[in-house]
Amino acid sequence: MVSSILKNLWIRTPSFRGAFFKPKKKTYLFLPINGAGLGHLTRSLAVAHRLRVEQPDCEIVFLTTSIGVALVHKEGFQCHHIPPSKLLDADAITWNKLFYRSLVNVLSIHRPQCLVFDGTTPYLGLRKVMNIYPKLKCVWIKRGLYKESVNQDRIKTFFLEFSMVISPGELAKEADARVDEVAGNKIFSVHDVNPISLLDSGDLLDRDLARDVLRIPKGKLCAYVQLGAGNINGIDDVQQKIIDDLRAKDILVVLGRSPIALNTKPDLRADSVIVDYPNSKYFRAFDFAVLAGGYNSVCEAVTLGLPALFIPNAETGADDQLKRVRQALDFGPYEVMVEYSQDVLDLAVNRLLENGCQHRDFTITNGAVAAASLIAQCSV
Repeated sequence: MVSSILKNLWIRTPSFRGAFFKPKKKTYLFLPINGAGLGHLTRSLAVAHRLRVEQPDCEIVFLTTSIGVALVHKEGFQCHHIPPSKLLDADAITWNKLFYRSLVNVLSIHRPQCLVFDGTTPYLGLRKVMNIYPKLKCVWIKRGLYKESVNQDRIKTFFLEFSMVISPGELAKEADARVDEVAGNKIFSVHDVNPISLLDSGDLLDRDLARDVLRIPKGKLCAYVQLGAGNINGIDDVQQKIIDDLRAKDILVVLGRSPIALNTKPDLRADSVIVDYPNSKYFRAFDFAVLAGGYNSVCEAVTLGLPALFIPNAETGADDQLKRVRQALDFGPYEVMVEYSQDVLDLAVNRLLENGCQHRDFTITNGAVAAASLIAQCSV
């Protein structure tokens, strides 16, 4: 109780700093957090790219706690970085003070008109900034599908601190323009958009070129295996079993290694390893995939037409991956394996190879387009 009161006092402490803040029109600061993988960062990049199309003369800058900061630079955006608290071994208060000072410095350099946050809940340091910078418009890109254990009523109380909330859709849910949510005792509108992906189908390499780049022989069955960064839960054991099982079936295996994986070991069992971003540009090279159950992995596989076996990560703090992967079963040749079993894997692979040509076309517009259009309204 005392800790909560002190935190709120710190957030609400007045400051004249925001009174002298003069934002620049069409200047945007994207703030994706560090997660289990690259979900928050990739969603932000997807929207940022479409925002550049919507407003070619805009300025877009990133500030992220993700250790994938170099990927933002490779995508052509300026990026500032604050190491996540776990890497600094810092307590919440100490880290939020660091975050607050860093964010204030970035605001003073770039003077954005709009801040776009992609994360589960807003940091204390971010909430303090929103409190003392009334001229700064703040947008929350808030992915849904939380586990039942997550207190969503508490999360909704943060809605009122933002100028706009955008909810990237899941596969099984059609996007509504606005959905009314109850935040505290007030009604707040959330803007639903379609699933957000970094790439569209037109961005993928064709099958022959993708196979040439990855040196995959034509006519040979090939599977793509990517089970996440492994920074939350160990994946090496299951990953090795899957690779061995697939190769025993005379299926080539290309292992996708996350560019933010902290504990990487040489892999001598897979036929090849790629560390690239985004790996989805190679999807047409593969006959099927074995993937984690994160938002990006599932939405990209379905919207880009890659048959897949999904293995949900039960160790995530809030993301309900099991529910997501089960929803994917309605969209074509997709399978789910909750825990590793060679028998389940064999059956799933056989079904994927038999039914891979029965993929249902997913023709909806990338939700990043609508999200960018909504964010652009903040510069009006």
